Amino acid sequence: MTLLPGLLIEYLVNGSIALIWLYPYLAGSWTELPEQMRPLLLVAALYVIGMVIDVTAWAITRPLKHWVRKLVHKKYRGECDSMSASGTKRLAKIMLHAPELSREFSMRSSRDRIARGTIVNAFAVAALVLPLWGGVAVILISISIWAMFEKLSYMFELCAEEVVDEKLK
Repeated sequence: MTLLPGLLIEYLVNGSIALIWLYPYLAGSWTELPEQMRPLLLVAALYVIGMVIDVTAWAITRPLKHWVRKLVHKKYRGECDSMSASGTKRLAKIMLHAPELSREFSMRSSRDRIARGTIVNAFAVAALVLPLWGGVAVILISISIWAMFEKLSYMFELCAEEVVDEKLK
């Protein structure tokens, strides 16, 4: 059985979570669509909504991501300069020399992307559905979970790079 590509699933998950806050706005227009078209249109709409959420979440979390990674790098490898190796180059090296680590990295990346999208959905739910205290709590919890996953994934990335470098010696 072929697994569905990660981004398809991630976008659908983030788009589905968005239904929590989008449903009140879509409920009426949804029933006007021909019944046979609903499943296809729903999947397509959830995918596009998930993409928009992912891009928005990427922009929102980018500064925090660099801060989290800088703390992790400092803890495990010492001070880092702005010229340290790129994550893309590190990932390419891991993919080339350690495919099993690369698969684990991909699974972690998928989890991180869903957690990142949950932040945007949390803001929307907080603004449109929950009372103030509940909204603030949901936002803080979603950011904390994403930051924890980002930390764990970056720690794994650095460890995987060390394993590959040892293997290449």
